[in-house]
Amino acid sequence: MRKMAFLIAIDILSHCFTYGAMRCGHNWQPTIIKRVIDRYASSTEVVQVATDVGNAYLKGMGNRQGDESLACEFVGSELAALVGLTVPPFAVVELQELEIVTVSGRLLTKGPAFLSQAQEKTITGDAEGRCLGRLRNRSDLALMIVFDTWVRNPDRCPPFDHLIPEPNRDNVMFRSVGGWFELLAFDHTHCFTETDLETGLAGDFFVDDPNVYGAFPEFLPHVDEADLRAACKTIADIDGEQVLEIVAAVPQPWGPSQAIRTRWAQQIINRAARVEDIVIPTLINQGQLGL
Repeated sequence: MRKMAFLIAIDILSHCFTYGAMRCGHNWQPTIIKRVIDRYASSTEVVQVATDVGNAYLKGMGNRQGDESLACEFVGSELAALVGLTVPPFAVVELQELEIVTVSGRLLTKGPAFLSQAQEKTITGDAEGRCLGRLRNRSDLALMIVFDTWVRNPDRCPPFDHLIPEPNRDNVMFRSVGGWFELLAFDHTHCFTETDLETGLAGDFFVDDPNVYGAFPEFLPHVDEADLRAACKTIADIDGEQVLEIVAAVPQPWGPSQAIRTRWAQQIINRAARVEDIVIPTLINQGQLGL
């Protein structure tokens, strides 16, 4: 059997390459998956694969967390890149002839899969702050906190009263670049809601959630008010049309319905305007910085 990963359908590719906001496949687009390298017991049952353009991490349909997790990964990654965070290059490919089995023994479903380029010279987690003091762009810390709060991402550093409040430093990666480090934003499958999108977006909780996400204790001594306010402004100034384009570009097999997509995009836009009112009172007015 030929082990081939075909490019996604033309209507999806047009979103990836036409819109100015899109980063999907912008400068990295695998066309062939050569072999499986490793399998991981993550919620989306990530599989590391070798492709014609280097190694990558693949998340496919039929994973344990569900197909909507791929939609959240796609939208979260696009939004992170849109606001200026460094996101490892990612793409969507259509699994047709290649059969991929996850670590749990699940056979991934044929259809679009999300691939993230594997990165070299990286360090995962930095509780001791060895990388934080040598960041090329210190303002990225504030931007990541504000971004995670915007998209309600509990999978890096959840709010203190979250059901699982412990920080997940496996989702914090630093890449070594010329003696400095840069912060990478990746893994956005848990963003937006902790249920299915239809249930989680039914009311106004997504927009009005007053909690701050992403505020790792080791980040805070390196974050100042000016960077936080600048990050809030960056997100508040996001073009709503770009958000609509990103949500519309999610491959149809991943869901959700068109009605839910419309609600999802509008709530993302509405929450962008609220982020400053959430972050500033919590981290500055309550004296959280520098603790």
